[in-house]
Amino acid sequence: MQAIDTNRRTFPKGWIVLGALVLAVFLFATHWYTYDATRHDASPYLYYVGWSFFLWALAPLVLWFARRFPIKATTWRRSVALHFAASVALSITQVVSEASLGWLRARHGLSFQAALSHYFVQHVQLYLVTYWALVAAAQFYRVHDESRNRQLRAARLEMQLSAARLESLRSQLQPHFLFNTLNTAVGLVHEDPEGTEEILLRLSQLLRASLGDLRTNEVPLRKEMEFINCYVGIQQRRFGERLCVEQQIERHLLDYTVPSLILQPLVENAILHGIGTHKEKDKITIKAFLDDGRLVLEVCNLGSTLNDAPERLLSRGVGLANTRARLQELYGARQSMHLTKLEPRGVSVRLAFPAQRTPSIAPA
Repeated sequence: MQAIDTNRRTFPKGWIVLGALVLAVFLFATHWYTYDATRHDASPYLYYVGWSFFLWALAPLVLWFARRFPIKATTWRRSVALHFAASVALSITQVVSEASLGWLRARHGLSFQAALSHYFVQHVQLYLVTYWALVAAAQFYRVHDESRNRQLRAARLEMQLSAARLESLRSQLQPHFLFNTLNTAVGLVHEDPEGTEEILLRLSQLLRASLGDLRTNEVPLRKEMEFINCYVGIQQRRFGERLCVEQQIERHLLDYTVPSLILQPLVENAILHGIGTHKEKDKITIKAFLDDGRLVLEVCNLGSTLNDAPERLLSRGVGLANTRARLQELYGARQSMHLTKLEPRGVSVRLAFPAQRTPSIAPA
């Protein structure tokens, strides 16, 4: 893939360079022709095109030489000396060639020495300036290209690092969730054998679903809710009628993407710190809605209480801290996560991130 991308980048550049050289040839030819025409001493236009082409014919060689010996901080003395010698040698070669052709043309009846002196005085500065202008252009392009390549490498490394961090965070969630669910099943082995069997069957479904999305960072909300429904079924088998779970999600929102396994630790946390700590009934509500271009997910329950500052609680444990870190990796500053105390009792966790439909059903 990298080779293909490189070819795609360099092929248009060759045409751009060629087009720039052709444009320079005709601009110089037109300038010289106009100058002589104002003095009533103009030759046919093609004559000036030929001379202009002669001037710029060595441009590819100069560009190659400038690329072969770039002027860098560590080698600038050697490179400048080489380019100085090359510019003088090429300029003298061009002046001698031009003088020879001009003398053979014999339009002004000049001797070879006189023609040489004439063309040297008139054109050597132009050849030198042209050479160093080409070197400067090659130097600018090299610096620009190296800077762009450094930025691309840095962006690629950042993406790889972000992907590695996300994979690490996901790998933390799965064993945590698995062990907690297995502990639930173990606790019911003697009290409710049929319930234990159902929990293990649902657990196998959950593991199959989570392994299927092992390398997927985002999934449709519909798929995430299927996972949550299966997980809630396990917990309702454990707590029975004491646990009530309500969903307030409009149907069209199920087609929006969410981070995979983003709701499970929030629901688990609500159960753990709510009905898991007392014998009363508890109600967990899962909401989803749009707010100013962002998709908001909210999990709240009526049986929990905040025993510390929300900011400190968000940095503790696997569930909340992991969720916060994953949102940061995926969306950066475009996401938010808030932990709020409800009145008279309860806790709400609200996530918000850019709303985006799944690609397969995104409107054209």
